[in-house]
Amino acid sequence: MNDDKRISSEDRKFLDEAFLMAQKAIDNNEVPVGCVLVHSNQVIARGHNDVNRTKNPTKHAEMCALEELKCWCKENGKDLYEVIKETTIYVTLEPCIMCACALYYLRLKRIVYGAANDRFGGLASVADRSKYESDHTIIIDQNVDRERAIQLLKQFYETQNPFCPLEKRKLKKPKKNDGDVADNDDTTCK
Repeated sequence: MNDDKRISSEDRKFLDEAFLMAQKAIDNNEVPVGCVLVHSNQVIARGHNDVNRTKNPTKHAEMCALEELKCWCKENGKDLYEVIKETTIYVTLEPCIMCACALYYLRLKRIVYGAANDRFGGLASVADRSKYESDHTIIIDQNVDRERAIQLLKQFYETQNPFCPLEKRKLKKPKKNDGDVADNDDTTCK
């Protein structure tokens, strides 16, 4: 894995497109993760989280992009497995275990991601290739735009997630005003 923050101008351009997809997610009250799939220096599929709108917990950015890739291959008479072997995914946040497993299974060529996902990351943070019993190696450039990815996540979580079940919501502690007593619970629903 390459932890070097220096990436090419082409990589930067495609990562910027992934961040545009993440912004679409946040605009739709979704966790701000976005990605693009690039083959032969062209974006052939895009995705952003769509879990809340669809009420489908598997609609992560990567899975949405893979669905779009499947359609692109069909429309262009291409074999999905051949295309993906020469494809790079640019994603704002380290893919979770579910998405990483799918990318290993499909034998993706390369992953470039903005920031580590310390809670659910399936490439280095929580799990790695050995977890998937894969003999395939993916070229991974990690943490290449950490601050921007974290800023989007903070922006999303500053507000109460409207899709969080009521029983799991934890309200922010109100600020004390001259002797007022605030609630003991100061966490927010994530």
